[in-house]
Amino acid sequence: MSNNQTNKIEFKIVTPEKVLYQDLVDGVTLPGIDGQITILPNHIPLISAIKPGEVLVKKAGKEELFSVTKGVVEIDGKTITFLTDAAERAEQIDEKRAEEARKKAEAIMAEAHHGEEGYVDAVAQMERALSRVKIARKRRHGGGSPTISQ
Repeated sequence: MSNNQTNKIEFKIVTPEKVLYQDLVDGVTLPGIDGQITILPNHIPLISAIKPGEVLVKKAGKEELFSVTKGVVEIDGKTITFLTDAAERAEQIDEKRAEEARKKAEAIMAEAHHGEEGYVDAVAQMERALSRVKIARKRRHGGGSPTISQ
């Protein structure tokens, strides 16, 4: 393995339908339950729950954003495997549709009572919609995303 590849880590985003992303990257930042998790090459082994939000992938000085739902990440030091219900690249997000989904979830939350099944589902929909709107706006306005230092 060349020295250039030793400073990389393989990253995969896997949904039930397909492997959405797979490449050697410089680093990845994921929305962990207790805050952001940044993973660089040779990271210690870890398995962690991931909440809906933004995944930032850094490769060759460039950043790519993904909107993701909840999932689980497994890190073995050489590979990061993120299993999630759904994910999409920032450029695939339709900001208008994401904003409509946010409003719909907000209306459901207003009508349902805390603890009801519909309310819990609406909260999850709201988290995903807010993440998608935020990422679409970042992409449209050209940045504002955190960086991964090496």
